[in-house]
Amino acid sequence: MDAAAVHEAIADSHPGMINPDDPDFARLNETQYALALERAEEADSFADYFYAMQHYVAAFDDGHLGYGVFGSTPDNEVKWPGFIARDDGDRGLVVTLAEDWSGVPAGARIVECDGRDAFQLGDDRIGARFGRWELASERALFAPMVMLDTGDPYVRPIERCVLETDAGRRSVELDWRNGGAGFYRRYNIFPAPGPRSIVMRRLDDGAYWISLPSFNGHPESDDGRALRALVSEIGQQAEALRLAPAVVFDLRGNGGGSSAWSAEMARGLWGEGAFQRAPEPPMTVVWRASTGNLQSLRDAFRERDANGNLSSDMREWYLRSIAGLEAAMANGEDRWVIAPSPDEGSGSNGADLSYHPPRGKVFVLTDETCMSACLDAVDFWTRLGATPVGRETGADTVYMEIRRVRMPSGLGSMSLPMKFYIGRRRGNNEPVRPVHRFDGDMNDTAALEAWIGSLPD
Repeated sequence: MDAAAVHEAIADSHPGMINPDDPDFARLNETQYALALERAEEADSFADYFYAMQHYVAAFDDGHLGYGVFGSTPDNEVKWPGFIARDDGDRGLVVTLAEDWSGVPAGARIVECDGRDAFQLGDDRIGARFGRWELASERALFAPMVMLDTGDPYVRPIERCVLETDAGRRSVELDWRNGGAGFYRRYNIFPAPGPRSIVMRRLDDGAYWISLPSFNGHPESDDGRALRALVSEIGQQAEALRLAPAVVFDLRGNGGGSSAWSAEMARGLWGEGAFQRAPEPPMTVVWRASTGNLQSLRDAFRERDANGNLSSDMREWYLRSIAGLEAAMANGEDRWVIAPSPDEGSGSNGADLSYHPPRGKVFVLTDETCMSACLDAVDFWTRLGATPVGRETGADTVYMEIRRVRMPSGLGSMSLPMKFYIGRRRGNNEPVRPVHRFDGDMNDTAALEAWIGSLPD
């Protein structure tokens, strides 16, 4: 029943169905639906259901198209072979922690397991569940799960691995044991980032460090209020920022939100002329016109408008988007196309606005979590001359503006994009790679401050 709901929502409302640059999209939906129905014939546990649904949407390799359940997931109970392997930065796996009973030394590199090299192993076991294993960011985040057995019935078990050690190659038959309660926390499988606040501070060398762990789109949330205060502070201290030896936008842990925040910060630092000097390339926006997408926009608008959580710009955006979809559907069309205006991308709006580029260096510090509005910020600020540093970002497809679709079972929901871009400069699932890569601990702010301070102009 839930697989049918996913299939119907994608077919009826996903913009990939009308994207001429994605000709295999509809076929993939049919293939995944057929696979899910086949698995439903044999499924007799919550794990069977959960993993089948995750595999369905993961095949689209889209971070905005996902599936999750309400409450606990079956992967809380794991088995492991006594060692943890993490991404080595080169599509491989290296053992970073090992118990004596595993027979595997820390530092060993996995050559292959049951005839599959490290990359293929990860793609089969974790890529099938989360997608996008080609991205370095996905491997950095999820590689520690490759050598775990989380109860996914649709992946092949691992019996034997060949490892490269200081003493040469060694073949090991894996001894799988229960990980026990609190396994993920006990072995720090997913290192939690240190607590960071939305704040700007001046360093001892005169540089400014602007910490931005969120671009929360809700202006009345705690993050939203902190962002509003920060935008005001940047505007008030704009001259000092422009004269500083460096300005660092720290985006560690920022998974997105609203792109309006980064635009306002650019306006404060570089001036109103920033949008003329670094215009976004002309893009066509195509909304999938469907009853579900239209109703989602109406519901979101009513809720936020009633709570007073809409700026005048956002209110106008909602009203314009709703009217556009209504008009398209009234004409029997399955899309609402917003073509770029003739002068879009030229940087000209009929006025010569003030532009004040900083005298010092501007850096954008990123990690693997940077997605969506975070990527928009990196795109915009780098067009203005900022230098990306740190780690390779995540990536997004051209499919945007998600809504939630609750499953008829009540067990979970899916996220579903409603529009796509044509002509975006950064390609589909293309990350931003740093000019300078930091190989240390990304949670060590003091080390990062010293490292960035040593970078060349």
